[in-house]
Amino acid sequence: MKNIFKIITLLIVTSLVAISCDYDENNYDALTKDIDANATYYVQFKKASKNLETGVSITGGLVEVVTPIEVALLGTPLSTPLEINLSVDASTTLTTAMYTLSASKITIPAGGTSGSITLTTKAASMPIDVPLKFVLNISQGEHNAPAGTKLTYTVKRINFCPWTVDEMVGNYTGTDYDGYSKTTMTGAKFKVAKVSNTQIAVSGFLQGLYIGQWGETVTGGDKVILNYVANGKFTTFNQYLCQTDNVWDYYFGPDTVEMKWDGCNKTMDLRWKFHWDDGYADNYPSRSVITKD
Repeated sequence: MKNIFKIITLLIVTSLVAISCDYDENNYDALTKDIDANATYYVQFKKASKNLETGVSITGGLVEVVTPIEVALLGTPLSTPLEINLSVDASTTLTTAMYTLSASKITIPAGGTSGSITLTTKAASMPIDVPLKFVLNISQGEHNAPAGTKLTYTVKRINFCPWTVDEMVGNYTGTDYDGYSKTTMTGAKFKVAKVSNTQIAVSGFLQGLYIGQWGETVTGGDKVILNYVANGKFTTFNQYLCQTDNVWDYYFGPDTVEMKWDGCNKTMDLRWKFHWDDGYADNYPSRSVITKD
């Protein structure tokens, strides 16, 4: 009797497995192989609006904008590749000499739901600091989605002027905000000295706080080292800021926001963290924006 039960159980399990396999295979075929060629579908741009700027490499060279132009399929994936026709809109001010496209059409592969091409600028041919428009239309007739068939990118070549460490040396005037008192000193005076071809020393931070509010005299230090990067930026590290009344009280540390220099306007935008704990447990975001006299 036990053998009979075993045989019956085996037959039932085998039948269920066979049914399950048939079900999975048939549904897979229905989803991937038996697609209705006449099924309704629409296409539209993904991320149809962007503001883009060229960059500068770490050595000071131009860096192009390289960005995807993506189209999405709305509806059931098709059994054959779909080519999306594109047309440049008359409102485009980015001329053909200023960019390239990796293809003139976007192809969505069979069974796929999206496709893309790449827009790459030619920065050397672009005017400096002038926002330009790149506008594309999807031209897919009745398959254009009700919205999202016009793409508008604003593209700009940034204004960048090389500025060497030697050229940075001198006196500066600007604003000096300290995160501790949350006040800004205007007309703050700074001085920049050369340490090497890749480092400068800046003095003058937080004079309004020490002298103006606390009545303390800066008696030592007053020199912060910044590492120069040719692409318009500085990096720094945790270090003494200065001593007041002959005591090392204050420290200087990097912020999460980058420090920048602008060689065209001879300006430095220095964001940093103010501390008086040498373990850097306290952090007061501060900012000094200074222009060479």
